[in-house]
Amino acid sequence: MPENEYLVRKTFLISYPQTLAKGIFEIIEENFDEAAGLSDDVKYGYSVYKIEYNTCYKNEDVVASGLVCIPMTSGPIPLLSFQNGTNTLHKNAPSVAYTDTLFSLIEAVSSYGFIVAMPDYLGFGASENMYHPYLIKEPTVQTITDMYRAIKEMMEDHPSMSLSKDTYLMGYSQGGWATMALKKEIETNLSDEFTLRAAACGAGPYDLSLISTEILALTTYPMPYFMAYVINSYIKSGEIDLTYSDIFSPAFSGNNYISNLFDGTKSSDVINSQLTTTVSDLFTSDIISNFATGNKYSSLRTALTNNSVTAWKTASPTLIIHGLGDTFVTPMVSNNIYLDFLSEGTAVDVVTYLPIPELDHGDAVIPWGLLSLKWILTKKG
Repeated sequence: MPENEYLVRKTFLISYPQTLAKGIFEIIEENFDEAAGLSDDVKYGYSVYKIEYNTCYKNEDVVASGLVCIPMTSGPIPLLSFQNGTNTLHKNAPSVAYTDTLFSLIEAVSSYGFIVAMPDYLGFGASENMYHPYLIKEPTVQTITDMYRAIKEMMEDHPSMSLSKDTYLMGYSQGGWATMALKKEIETNLSDEFTLRAAACGAGPYDLSLISTEILALTTYPMPYFMAYVINSYIKSGEIDLTYSDIFSPAFSGNNYISNLFDGTKSSDVINSQLTTTVSDLFTSDIISNFATGNKYSSLRTALTNNSVTAWKTASPTLIIHGLGDTFVTPMVSNNIYLDFLSEGTAVDVVTYLPIPELDHGDAVIPWGLLSLKWILTKKG
């Protein structure tokens, strides 16, 4: 057998019988109206693996990782890829926290007859010794699609089954943005490898320029770690030619203060507590006044534009969900990209925008997940 190009190793973690998978969804149905009927379509038990695989970042070879769930069935099996939301803790990577409640629920989706992929992202799991290139489009897409290629090689050890070209995508917050970026890449450049059947995106920061402009215009912003994470990522990656002191006020810009917050040991709540929600205290007065037009910030504006995801004429079913009470990622970005899809010529029955009244960013996660899963199941062949 030839040596694998992508798959480095797989590690079996746990298996679940069909009865337990059905029980997981029955419990969810008891607590959430949106879950009604989900237990009815559970067909298989499934096994959960951690995989490590080859990819690259900035022309350097990297071993990345993620979770793979394989249903106990046979034949060609479609792929469902779940991109998780913003995470700052190494211990919360999917391949590490595979018994986490949310990840366990996503794993159980394999019981419907999907090979489920959950990428760790660079900077987590097997690659936790490097920084996480947060909201940088090219390495996000590259490392996730390389994971799909590793899964295809993994399935060669399972002669009764194979990975189908049919691909389904789900993701919320950072994962919503990653899902939209993956959708565009698969449709425009990788359609010979993958056949995209449906993508469900929740509360993604698709337009990073708009979001940054909105934040800088606010008096207070409840999630200061978000922009700190973006800037830390863009400085470390060389996406921008600015320093921390060009962007953050002196209280937060010296002695690697920002960089040390993102060492993988601190939660978003802890990081927020070590920053400030007052925008004028977090950022320099210069960037607040001159971000939009100042030459000094041109590299930042370019990076935010380059790493945003813009609409195109898509032909695969797309569901966009956003809580209208979201104070973290403005719902405007979802409404805008929906309208942009239509203006690009996308048929009205192909793309759907579903705003959820009142719910804030965190409160909308479970409703988004359940609505998205039910929608994806209607698209499954």
